[in-house]
Amino acid sequence: MEKRKDLGRAGPQEGHTRRGITRSLIALGLLLLASHAGEAAQGKKPDREFTLTVRETPHQFFPGGPTILTWAFNGTVPGPELRVRQGERVRVTFRNETNSEHTIHFHGLHLPNNMDGVPGISQDPVPPGGTFVYDFVAWTPGTHMYHCHVNSPHHVDMGMYGAFIVEPRDKRGEPRVDKDVTLMLDEWIIDEDSGDHATMSHPRLLKDANYFTINGKSFPATAPLRVKEGERVRIRLINIGYLVHSMHLHGHAGEITHTDGHRLREPLHKDTVLIGPGERYDFVFTANNPGTWLFHDHIIPFVTNDGDYPGGLAMAIVYEGKATSPTKHKDH
Repeated sequence: MEKRKDLGRAGPQEGHTRRGITRSLIALGLLLLASHAGEAAQGKKPDREFTLTVRETPHQFFPGGPTILTWAFNGTVPGPELRVRQGERVRVTFRNETNSEHTIHFHGLHLPNNMDGVPGISQDPVPPGGTFVYDFVAWTPGTHMYHCHVNSPHHVDMGMYGAFIVEPRDKRGEPRVDKDVTLMLDEWIIDEDSGDHATMSHPRLLKDANYFTINGKSFPATAPLRVKEGERVRIRLINIGYLVHSMHLHGHAGEITHTDGHRLREPLHKDTVLIGPGERYDFVFTANNPGTWLFHDHIIPFVTNDGDYPGGLAMAIVYEGKATSPTKHKDH
């Protein structure tokens, strides 16, 4: 007798096929909804609006040091820090006042493809005299950055970068701090005599870096971090350069709370932070040891200005009202 097929049940293979189709339809629906939401939001008024203008700008790392020509956002290296809240609609109007093509890439942010700023991939470069408007929702919380993505080894070396901070909506998991500072680390190749500025566009040139900066300045011109006893301090470390740095804080220990904008489930207790190119670390410490302390790269050649020590990636942590002067030698 011929067995009757059970039309109410699908076989294993057919069941998998149906589930696969269902998942695909759901994914397609979500994609279409996200696309429609993104298109609808384009016409909305932004919550935060910024203008970034790049132009040729003289820059000096420290008094008496060489002066170089940079492509600076709004006249500064790094460019202005852009700080927004998670979920805010952001509009960045980019104006190119140089003789070269440029874009802006928002490093670490998850954006629509046409806002990613990569020439030949997601956007045409902005020509000299041109303008482009970046319009997006800042969904990705944390410490991020922005930089030019046209011929990056050259244009980033020309100073086209800045910090982009997205404060999370839900701050219950965030460290409670009294002071929040951002430090961008970079390296440069400068001819001491002519002031000519070379870029690290060839791998062999990495070893030729001879100036090193924190927020565009080399020690002794790096701005001291002034704290009060008992304060909790958050340092947002960003490595925009191409070399690895090992930043060490004297007299204190702290904890890494976030990496690349992502909060760690358990903070990592450290007094030295090894940070690679493109990485960001949030380092939090308590100012509980009054005095004047050093924060510096422990890779010693990077604490020089063209080989002269001290210089480069070093700065002071200064307690307000309790700073100390160097101890003098006493003859007995």
